[in-house]
Amino acid sequence: MSFSQIQDQQFGLHSLLIMQSTPNSMIVFAANKQPIYNAGDEGPKSVQAGCHKLYCERVVNDKAELLVEDLVKFGLGVYFGVPLLSNDEVIGTVCALNDKQFDFSKGEPSAIVAIRTLKQEIETLLS
Repeated sequence: MSFSQIQDQQFGLHSLLIMQSTPNSMIVFAANKQPIYNAGDEGPKSVQAGCHKLYCERVVNDKAELLVEDLVKFGLGVYFGVPLLSNDEVIGTVCALNDKQFDFSKGEPSAIVAIRTLKQEIETLLS
């Protein structure tokens, strides 16, 4: 499943992002059409003074998928991210955020399957 297919379907998700990891920040490489995140936007990682750890940063550091639910206090409902690898190195993430609660496992294909498939397609292009 391609990024544009996920964008078109959107599964009811607010934001679908491809993030690039750098030593000091996470940078939006691509984003679906929505008013908050745009390609080139940058969020500082926790290695910078006064910054908290980003969810995408946790995915990169742990080299593992991350599902965080009930983020209402942060203005979000839910986050799901998967690591992007190139030559066995994590270079970023594919992630989705929603402003309301969302069940990533619902549907056929589910949002989890679609995001994992997109991750695999990107990694194939990078190899």
